[in-house]
Amino acid sequence: MKVKNLLLALPLIILAAVQELPAQYSDFNDYEIYSTAKTNPNPYSYYGKEKEKSLFKLTPRNSINSTGLGGLFVAETAEKLTAQQLVLSSRYKYHELTSTKGQAFFNSEEGDVSSVETSLTWIGKWAEWSITVPIQNWSLSAPRTFRTRADSNNGLGNIKLGFKYTDMKDHSYYRFALGLACTCDTGNSNNMAPAGSKDETTTKIFGCVTTKETDKATANLELGALLNKEDEDWFLYNFGVTYEITDRVSFIWELVGEVAGGDDKDNMDMVFGFRLAPVKDFTFEAAYYRNLRTYREYGWDNQFQMGISKQW
Repeated sequence: MKVKNLLLALPLIILAAVQELPAQYSDFNDYEIYSTAKTNPNPYSYYGKEKEKSLFKLTPRNSINSTGLGGLFVAETAEKLTAQQLVLSSRYKYHELTSTKGQAFFNSEEGDVSSVETSLTWIGKWAEWSITVPIQNWSLSAPRTFRTRADSNNGLGNIKLGFKYTDMKDHSYYRFALGLACTCDTGNSNNMAPAGSKDETTTKIFGCVTTKETDKATANLELGALLNKEDEDWFLYNFGVTYEITDRVSFIWELVGEVAGGDDKDNMDMVFGFRLAPVKDFTFEAAYYRNLRTYREYGWDNQFQMGISKQW
């Protein structure tokens, strides 16, 4: 059964409290009030300075995902980043091709795909806008599986346009966000198919909720739909958790998947890695993807990712 509606859900969370610093007074009759200087309690935050009073403090986990929006490695999050900033990010991904629609390649068949995805993201007061341009390279030698001779190519992939509405109320321990992303058929499906380019424009509609579990841990749930993917509508789900190891280092774990109902068509990947902010306004990331289930036409078992982000 095709997915026609966007579903939203709220996970269980643990209550967290926010305290304010009290004013300080002298012991004299004519007392004086001293105010504490505004300092950045987390100087190695990805966005450098803290935003106005908010549920979530900024840490290295707050960076740009594969769609070009604020999020984890794959999923979007509901955290509201510091407004009026431009972020340039780039990610390198590499995987070896091993299967097609769940069926493994024959012995001696092989292939690989590498890509560089560059995103430009504007963080506005109430929303985020992004464009992501991938440059890809692939090689494939699987004549028995695909009935084609060995080949390779490189070129432009499918460009992504993203939008996320973030101007929603902070609740005691969670907040929501909504958005959409469009994958445009700018890549040549004949020359770049093994790298993921298809002759179709796919729209992703999503909603997400991010919760504060402890002072160092958050959880995130994203649910949505992929419209017109392979002439079907797919349901998507992404669940993730983050933990702040230090003010400079964040650990991220995700379980991401998509399902087309009825025909046992689904993809599921586990993703984990780190984000590091060695200096203000700069983030480095490294992630590992492990495929758990696949119906991809050009499937893979493992994928590696490295990336950087710089904000102005």
